[in-house]
Amino acid sequence: MCAIRPLLLALLLVSPFAQAFELLPMVSFFSDYGEKSEQFFRIENTNATPLAIEISPKLRTVYGGEHESLTDTDDFFIFPPQVLIPPGKSQMVEVKYLGGKSASSKSYRIVFSQLPIKGEEKHNSIQMLIQIGALVFVSPDNAIATLDASVSAQDKKAPELTLKNVGTGVAVIPDFDLDVKTNKGKHIWQWDQLKQLFNRQFLVPGESVTVPVGSLVPTGESISDVTVKGEQ
Repeated sequence: MCAIRPLLLALLLVSPFAQAFELLPMVSFFSDYGEKSEQFFRIENTNATPLAIEISPKLRTVYGGEHESLTDTDDFFIFPPQVLIPPGKSQMVEVKYLGGKSASSKSYRIVFSQLPIKGEEKHNSIQMLIQIGALVFVSPDNAIATLDASVSAQDKKAPELTLKNVGTGVAVIPDFDLDVKTNKGKHIWQWDQLKQLFNRQFLVPGESVTVPVGSLVPTGESISDVTVKGEQ
């Protein structure tokens, strides 16, 4: 089964009026074997009624820089796969990676889906069910993230920056700085300047993202080269 949705919707089908539960952590980094291949998630029922949750793993693929595809996978053991949490209480859920060793990092979502409870439907003519997808990365111990940066400005259009992960590990974009050379000097772009342009912070191997950077280039300057500095 495959589901496609915008990348920014990390919180899926969330009601703007009420948050039925809280989930921690929202981003996790797993190893493909050993102690770090197992982690725990905490679900807190913030409602005044019982909360039923089903947990399922999904393989995540990002395409076009803005959308992701979620596909069913057996790469994780989850216990318990369903929980019923009393009002104001919390539940720990064990998540263990079983997918075997990999040559490079992979991306998943562990999806926590609220289930309807019999009897509650009678009291609520409209029932908002919440689904939250925690972002999970699984990496081999020797994985290295390597970012490649390039800038294009064709037909006098505003310059666009492309970052591509050409390594084997997860690239955390805020960990990198960019050395930018122009026809009039040098600049260093850091995450505080770049974050307004990006809709994501992570790239797995082979993924890339392109953003317009004209707002960062001083008037009268044109970019000649961009290099990446940071955790490689």
